[in-house]
Amino acid sequence: MDAFWANIYPYGHLLVAIFEFILFLFAYPFFRISRNWAMIVLPIVLVSTIYDNLILWSGRFLGEGNLLENLSQVRFFLHYLVVPLFIVVAIELAYRSQAKWANQFIRISSWLLAFGLAIFDIIKNFIGLELKPEIFGHLLRYVPLETQIPIITIFVNLFVLLVGIGIWVRTKDWRWLLIGSVVSLIGNALPSAQFGPLPGSASEAILALSLLLTQYNFEDDSEEEKTTEPDYAEGWQYAEYDNYQIYWQEKDNYRIYQTGSHRQGNFVRIYAPKTPSKNQGKIKVITYLHGFSLCLPKFYEKHLEQLVNQGFYVFFPDYQKSDYPDFYSEDITYLEESKKPRATLKYWLFGSAIFLIQLIFRRDVRKQEFKKLTEEGILKGLTLALGTIFFIVSVNVVYLFSRRFGKNLVSMITTVIESLRSTPKEWLAFSVQTTIIGWNTLCKYSQESGQELDLSKQEIEFYVFGHSLGGLLALSWPYYLQENKDQIPEKFHLQQIITGDPAPNTALGVPKLALWILGIFRFPFATQPLKIEETGKALNLPVGILHGNDDKIVKPTEWVKPPLSQEKGAFFSIASTEKNIYFSQSNRPEDLIANHNQSVTNTTYYSDGFMSNFGGVKKGPNAYNFEYIWPALDAVILNQVSVNKLSNGHGFELENFEVFNEPQ
Repeated sequence: MDAFWANIYPYGHLLVAIFEFILFLFAYPFFRISRNWAMIVLPIVLVSTIYDNLILWSGRFLGEGNLLENLSQVRFFLHYLVVPLFIVVAIELAYRSQAKWANQFIRISSWLLAFGLAIFDIIKNFIGLELKPEIFGHLLRYVPLETQIPIITIFVNLFVLLVGIGIWVRTKDWRWLLIGSVVSLIGNALPSAQFGPLPGSASEAILALSLLLTQYNFEDDSEEEKTTEPDYAEGWQYAEYDNYQIYWQEKDNYRIYQTGSHRQGNFVRIYAPKTPSKNQGKIKVITYLHGFSLCLPKFYEKHLEQLVNQGFYVFFPDYQKSDYPDFYSEDITYLEESKKPRATLKYWLFGSAIFLIQLIFRRDVRKQEFKKLTEEGILKGLTLALGTIFFIVSVNVVYLFSRRFGKNLVSMITTVIESLRSTPKEWLAFSVQTTIIGWNTLCKYSQESGQELDLSKQEIEFYVFGHSLGGLLALSWPYYLQENKDQIPEKFHLQQIITGDPAPNTALGVPKLALWILGIFRFPFATQPLKIEETGKALNLPVGILHGNDDKIVKPTEWVKPPLSQEKGAFFSIASTEKNIYFSQSNRPEDLIANHNQSVTNTTYYSDGFMSNFGGVKKGPNAYNFEYIWPALDAVILNQVSVNKLSNGHGFELENFEVFNEPQ
């Protein structure tokens, strides 16, 4: 037993302190938006318990002496003072659960009772307190000279336990407060002489978690009572048949169709022209693949509209599972969504826990691999948990200190977290399969709705365009077809591929902060990248890469290392002999900044402060779109120009800037 505690204790109190700090990050903002003033108690208690665990952990570094003894005196004082305040929180939760006994008089009296118990504990146990050094589990701490029985702590736990039972009985399903109080009661009842202070500290953290989750649950219920969200956005129509559902919206020259969901990983929006453009009787279809975490059509909407207005069918699939809204509203931002409890703590704690369990014990794991996965499961789960926690803490700290970076940031964060469940090769599969699902759904709708053009009988001329990470997926499309040749209809084999600022591997199209965190904690996304060195071997068709010379995220030299004649760089991993790469130069007077996210047409979903770090702020299309990306795509699809032969006079007019075939 001694060997066990010696291994646990050096890290146990530190981990508890980190966990409580995460709770504090949610508890304090929640107090600010809650209508319940008693919720200030929980942040106060958490500050005290964080301090308590940090002092216990730091004993091995500070060593025996006055400093550690004085810090320990403060630790005991705070403990005696704040633990009774749990009673206030428990009674407020009883009130929120509609307990008849928790009336206004009881609620006010709870404060008097809590302070009375605190004063009693301070007088009885703290005044005249003498401490002595003691070592337990390789940790030095100061303990009372005379053994103390934590009567008040046990009383508080029993009280919270009774409230938890009452809430469970009244709600018939919410038992987390009951579970938390039972765990806390057991942990505090264990004698510290044999088990040390860690069980008590850990159990108090669990009690704090159960209280916070219970309060969030009641806040959610009240929000649901006050507001009923529509199933879909105003202005959209809806149709449901035997095995599919589809939404649509009328525009002047086209219709927008939508099926699937971002969260389910099968979202696709389809722009369908009322007068399709044809080439030799074939309608023109293009799949448009977004950059990493830029899953909303809004980011590229002006270009999508420009393409459909020329008569092209445009498919915009979300190949990542994400938390973006299926029907975007300009009136809703992260700052407002953060006021809804379900958008914060419950998502992070429950969602991350469920996600980790699924990741470690995936249902599709083969039997012969199960044993190995189980053996590695604990370490892998701990690593993923720490990585997720670190990511959440980092973003919340940024948000707390700089609100201008916080607008809708939760969508990016949850997309990153959700993305950990899939390898980049699975994203490639999502891109192809979601396009096929969208096409089949649209064909089914055109048949059953009696539209003049039955799409199921049409031949198509198919193209793929991708930006950033989506550009790599576009370049890897033939690789997927080659690996799954019997599963993909021939109509989805490509004519040509054109990309904007693509990444040669999945590690380069991602913000460095996210990649750094994912790499440290060995997430599959970072450890199993998709690389053009592998997928480029299947590229045997015309390929064109439009890149910006001043791209800061995917540097031009990743593709070509000058001089071009030496054939160094990822570009030369592409097998096709019909390939070309174009490097545009910035021309600031013409609003042309050849940076990474200039292919995007609108970044107002996020704050300018945030997007300025990731390739540029966009309020609408600019010269990079009008005179570089858009004309190139038009030349290829509309004018049938080979993508590797774009030049002036062939539908690709370069009036205000220069383009070279290697970085300058």
